[in-house]
Amino acid sequence: MGKVAVEIKILPEGMDNFEALKKKVFDTLAPSKISEMPVAFGIKAITAVVIIEDAPGGSDLLEEKASKIQGVSQVEITAVDRL
Repeated sequence: MGKVAVEIKILPEGMDNFEALKKKVFDTLAPSKISEMPVAFGIKAITAVVIIEDAPGGSDLLEEKASKIQGVSQVEITAVDRL
């Protein structure tokens, strides 16, 4: 099996500890790329690209892992590309 790049959008519960949440996301998911995306009214989302094995349910497990990070409100897989 090959590898896939999964882009995930993470919305915080609040903007008070955004940088700390960004670090938690980096430490937990080990993304190859992480960035911020403005949403509305000063709220930002974290977008991360994570390389995982192309296996059944792989992106679901990643989404579940991201949603368990303290301070995360919502998680959405926005793209999946084979490498």
